[in-house]
Amino acid sequence: NFLTLSYDREARLGKAEWAGRLQGPELREAFLLILELVDRFSLTRWLADDRLMGDITPADLEWSLEVYVPRLSKSSMLRMARLPSAFEQSRTSVDVMISKGSTYNLNLILRDFADEKEAMEWLMQPLLHQNKYKHQSV
Repeated sequence: NFLTLSYDREARLGKAEWAGRLQGPELREAFLLILELVDRFSLTRWLADDRLMGDITPADLEWSLEVYVPRLSKSSMLRMARLPSAFEQSRTSVDVMISKGSTYNLNLILRDFADEKEAMEWLMQPLLHQNKYKHQSV
């Protein structure tokens, strides 16, 4: 079990907790499941616990940039907190996805945290009208 997905319908909050390396069809299926969860429940908040996420292959990164990032950019997501991976290559790949996301006109604020409690506190703050994609580290 390399990924646990959960959501809180009332809070419109989703969470992905990575625990290892998925690649190829398994990684792509995981990303598609995330998109399905966001779309099905109109989630506006997301916690990406990437701390144990393994490396993303170049082919999977390319697929993510072509499929996952554009679809996420059209989603209901307004606020995303990320607990970055302990693995440099994984952090670099996700940073490339974030950079690609910044090329879309998104109403998404993305913030990195070192602590899950702080991330959740930030995520659960009231959502105000947002007009620009931003990436911040805390």
